[in-house]
Amino acid sequence: MMGRGPLPRFTEVHVRAALELIHRRGRVGRPELGRRLGLGEGSARSLLKLLRRRGLVRPSRGGHVLTEKGRRMVGEPLRLVRLDCGELTVGKVDVAVLVKGAGGRGGGGVEERDEAIKVGAKGATVLVFRDGALRFPDSGRKVRGRTAKRLVESLKPSEGDVVILGTGENEVEAELGARAAALRLEKKLTSSASRT
Repeated sequence: MMGRGPLPRFTEVHVRAALELIHRRGRVGRPELGRRLGLGEGSARSLLKLLRRRGLVRPSRGGHVLTEKGRRMVGEPLRLVRLDCGELTVGKVDVAVLVKGAGGRGGGGVEERDEAIKVGAKGATVLVFRDGALRFPDSGRKVRGRTAKRLVESLKPSEGDVVILGTGENEVEAELGARAAALRLEKKLTSSASRT
């Protein structure tokens, strides 16, 4: 009996990133999708096949486009900002993302960092916007300097929002890390909301 080949190398984070990419660009072909998400050709093909099976995208001339169901699923895309976050992170490239209303939803960011590493990032740093400033969640220590100012100006957090800094060797790794950490935090929010 012949084997089916290697398993695709994409995660739920890639699925969400693909939908948002297609939403932003209007239409995306397989080579661009693979390049933007750090996937090989086979995994990009499998990802698009999965999205088609779920009724979220359809092929069109020049790439794939979202269906109505896909547009509804995307909802509000994540706002990602590339910034040099200096000593706050460990990688060469940093991408920040805002998670609304997630402050005080547990821990100091270890689980979120671990999720970022699982998708190939170097890590993730979690900061909470509290009392008008970005702070480390465990200690409450205020983040100071130009980086904190740029993060606040770029993402415009409100009281209780969380800023996640994904970090990696390149922009793809950093973005996937930020997305994975944000997804983990959003799942915590959903889980705690369903228990109340």
